[in-house]
Amino acid sequence: MKNIFRLPFGKSPSGKSRLRTIVTALCTIFAVLAAFALLFSAYGGRVAPLVWKLPAMATLVLPVVAVAALVLLAVLAGFKQWPAALVLVGAFCLSWPTLRLIAPCNIVSVEADTCKTHLKVLTMNVTQFNWADNDTCPSANMRYILDQDADIVVIQEGLVYFSYEHLATVKPMLEELYEKYPYRKKHFFDVGILSKYPFTEVPSPMPNDSLNYYIKAWDVDAPGGNLRVVGMHLSSLSLTDNDRDIIDKMNTHSDRKGRIRSVKNKLGAAFVAHAQEAAAMREFIDNTAGDLLIMGDMNDTPGSFTYRTICGDDVRDAWADVGFGPMHTYHDHHLYVKIDHILYRGGLKPLACRSDRAGESDHYPMVATFER
Repeated sequence: MKNIFRLPFGKSPSGKSRLRTIVTALCTIFAVLAAFALLFSAYGGRVAPLVWKLPAMATLVLPVVAVAALVLLAVLAGFKQWPAALVLVGAFCLSWPTLRLIAPCNIVSVEADTCKTHLKVLTMNVTQFNWADNDTCPSANMRYILDQDADIVVIQEGLVYFSYEHLATVKPMLEELYEKYPYRKKHFFDVGILSKYPFTEVPSPMPNDSLNYYIKAWDVDAPGGNLRVVGMHLSSLSLTDNDRDIIDKMNTHSDRKGRIRSVKNKLGAAFVAHAQEAAAMREFIDNTAGDLLIMGDMNDTPGSFTYRTICGDDVRDAWADVGFGPMHTYHDHHLYVKIDHILYRGGLKPLACRSDRAGESDHYPMVATFER
């Protein structure tokens, strides 16, 4: 009678063995799903938004996906689920070319050559120096810019409607501004430049009828020879204050699906617009010879289709090359993403790059030092 209940292939597995098998299977499934999400968000920027918008949105949340995958990896290692852990390790290795753009691991500082020329640059979205919020207090944004004493400063959302003289927030610093930056250009719509060296304006690569994004270029007579500087402010992600409020309250249950759909549609339209703007930028870059600096508010993240299009095979990222760890430059409405960039090409060697939590804008500034 004992043989009636015996399995045909041997003894019946114990309860612990069966539970262990189930746990291992579940861990493997979770690891595979996390690995897929990580790879999908890391390489979503290789898919044109005109073809499929979802990968572009996945790229936007890559930092969140990477942190979640890293936590899962730690849990799997803690419970000695090595096969599942190896799946995630493999996904991280395959994703590293993109992950290094958002969280580089440059431990060793770059040695500066004292015999070569050094150039300090700064980019900042100054939100019109916050003149509408409080026009009686000196602008913390302008104070920061002046204190950094950079050679070249490119600003976005800079004095769209008013000149410096009409801004009460900037007036206390005008004398210092004019002395430090004798060469200045405030373009009517958005992008401006402050320079210690003379420059000539270059025809813009943006369409004449475009009022949604702004690209300006200047040939600066900088130490070490002519340097073309491009200031960019690509179109926003089309999120209104109400949409951002939706993101702030995304954890509430009321009409969550409707809110997500609204935000998703606007982001999709913005990514399509970015792709067209990036193509114009890339054409301009291809027609530019010599040293090149591209700075400003891209409104898109490292590894995105926009970023990859602009960088191509020849433009590099100063933060990815000399920075360390994750960084975010936008910090409002619980959206902590790096959408401001300092890119370069040619005989420029980045020595340092950082973002300071300074000023009163919803963007943090970025500062980099180059050797020529």
